[in-house]
Amino acid sequence: MGLGQSTESENQASSPEELSYMLAERFATKCFSPLELTHLKDNFFTRAIDQGGWKYWNEKILSDFLGIPDSSDSRCPLDAGPVIFRMVSYLGAFPFQNTLAPSVLTFDAMVKVIVLLTERYGKVLRRARRDRIRLLFGSLADVGRKDVDRQSNDDEVEAEADASASSSHAPGFAVDEPLNDDYEDEEDDDLALAALESLDAIEVFKHDSRMDRAVYEARISADTLRRLLMLLIVISPLKFLEPVRIYTSDLNGKRMEAIRAEADSIMAAFRQEPSGGISYKEFSRTVTSSFPYLFDPLTPLFEHLLFSRNLNLSQKRDRADSAASEPVEEAPGDLPSPPAITLPGSFESVILDPSIISHLSFFLPSSSESLNFLRGNARLHPVFSTVAHGSSLTSFSHHVLTWSSGTLLVLEGSTETGDMVTLGAYLPQPWKSSTSTQTTSKFSDSVLPCLFQLSPKHLLLQGNNSPSVQQPSTPVAYFSTNSGISIGCQIPPSSRSNKKPPTPLGAGSLTIDASLETAEFHVSPIGRNGVFLPPPPGSTPEITTKTLIEIYNLEVWGLVPDPTATSAEGEKSAVELQQAKWDFEAREAERRRNLNLKAGPGGSDVDSARWLLETAGLIGDGSGTGRAGGSV
Repeated sequence: MGLGQSTESENQASSPEELSYMLAERFATKCFSPLELTHLKDNFFTRAIDQGGWKYWNEKILSDFLGIPDSSDSRCPLDAGPVIFRMVSYLGAFPFQNTLAPSVLTFDAMVKVIVLLTERYGKVLRRARRDRIRLLFGSLADVGRKDVDRQSNDDEVEAEADASASSSHAPGFAVDEPLNDDYEDEEDDDLALAALESLDAIEVFKHDSRMDRAVYEARISADTLRRLLMLLIVISPLKFLEPVRIYTSDLNGKRMEAIRAEADSIMAAFRQEPSGGISYKEFSRTVTSSFPYLFDPLTPLFEHLLFSRNLNLSQKRDRADSAASEPVEEAPGDLPSPPAITLPGSFESVILDPSIISHLSFFLPSSSESLNFLRGNARLHPVFSTVAHGSSLTSFSHHVLTWSSGTLLVLEGSTETGDMVTLGAYLPQPWKSSTSTQTTSKFSDSVLPCLFQLSPKHLLLQGNNSPSVQQPSTPVAYFSTNSGISIGCQIPPSSRSNKKPPTPLGAGSLTIDASLETAEFHVSPIGRNGVFLPPPPGSTPEITTKTLIEIYNLEVWGLVPDPTATSAEGEKSAVELQQAKWDFEAREAERRRNLNLKAGPGGSDVDSARWLLETAGLIGDGSGTGRAGGSV
């Protein structure tokens, strides 16, 4: 069965099966271009199993095509194939998961899967919120029998059993039984309601959604979510048409250890029920607040289905040749190397690895908040490292203040209890000296900063865009040679006699001493008067915590939106312009060292020279090396 066959008119359609088919047909014609649909048909039908005229895909075909490892693949110990197959079997039944799931992966079902996972449904379901969280939860969840009040009499129980036995459709996932969780019913079915409204079939949907209410309780098991997370960590840099095996073909023991560590840190952010598993409410809260881009890698993964390597559009082939063509598989030796996310520069990172970068991509935006920084083609340029440049704020100011766009600060160290911790700050605006008027950035002003902890437990503190906190005394980030680096703190008034250090303000702050040796990470469950907002309830302790950290490594990376893009200034790339600026700063520093500051009679030469340098902003408070320092 496939699209293109004749069906009853929409007015005559009344069964879930008929309406499901009609929706798939509408998705195919409205959400795919004719060329994409041609490629999808070739991919599907050249691989499909034909059983009595019924063509479908099984788990092995799906995993092999997408390059998803399963338990039979000895080269890659991820075993994510069964999880992905379970997800698509659930999504293929949309919008009747209660009655039709698990769905056989026919062509019609695969059309709906691709549209839902790539979020193309907005072209048809214009009234629907673009929110897949409820749908994704259902596709991942397992269930356990819930203790309920036995208020039903024997006749009602028997009637339900008879109705279940007489059903002609395949049994649905038990997760689809309506729950007793404390969220609104209409939240469950936002996309489904929009789909059925588009088909004028609300009454059919209502009948489907009333079945077997309040009997089961849905939970995502920790094992299921961990296996999916490990896959998402591996393929997060995936681009459209890139072979998945680029990222799965070389998962050695060390790489797998790093992947598991990041998955465990992310898992720690999801609060599990005492009975085991993750509820919908917890899943929705954590994904929305802490991992807005967690499922982004699924989009390029399933877009692979819209391009067939069998179709050579530069040559004409007759239908017989096309039907007999075999799927084209890439040999392991033909795979290119994964593209580098970090650009070459003065140092290589001792903190960032592919797994940590993937973790960052689950919550860091690009210049557009609709894309994460990997999908937005951003790159990281080395700016400052304590390993390469030493633990000096003078060196920090020279490298960081001259970087002309946003930065990513990351550090790793150990706590007083000996636990390793990795945390940092995303600062989309450039650092500047206290006397500078430069406020522009290559990244959008609408992108907010954030303070985060990556391990041992993921924690994200989003920036506060309230005008009341955007004051000179509360910069996002600030440093001086006296107090060190302060992020999310309140800066006391300047005074010659009273040099108070910056103080933590609001829900979160990070302070680093002037020697770059120790840091303090403050987190509070309350406080909306600071740069960063409190995390969602339940994600942090109910009291303010202060973590003292001995710093092992600290790095600052420059955010390069597109390293190959040219600018109006001589058609140079952003990296070339930055390097030219650094070269100029180096020449100016050399020139300042060669100035004759030897004291003459009365010290007039010293005073005159110093006055000239301070006026030019090359030394003193305005230079970033004096008392006032810089901020962002």
